[in-house]
Amino acid sequence: MNKTGSVMRRGILGLAAISLLMVASCQSNKEVAGPPILNGKWASSDGVYTAELDNGIFRAVANDTGGVISEGSYTALSDTKVRLNWFGVVSGKSNSAECLKSSADQLDCVDENGNKFSLRRGG
Repeated sequence: MNKTGSVMRRGILGLAAISLLMVASCQSNKEVAGPPILNGKWASSDGVYTAELDNGIFRAVANDTGGVISEGSYTALSDTKVRLNWFGVVSGKSNSAECLKSSADQLDCVDENGNKFSLRRGG
């Protein structure tokens, strides 16, 4: 093999190794606080809705009508932080929140507008 081919081969192998490390680091974060650890129903602190978390999918259902009021996703940022992203069906707007997992059964969140809310497992 000539010198150019050898350099190219090492470069490709190096890129492949970096890619694998990046994928592995992303997956490990999600496994810590994300799916399936957070899967289940979570009651809102105001009693208006129940959040359903299912393997990265976030859905909020109104307690009075059973209708979906928002849909989106969630991702673990660390073993204690979770990010929610959703689209409000009623408002027609997107929003997001960062949540602190204060216990195994509670998420304390602040949305991008500064509004605070909590979700408690078992809604």
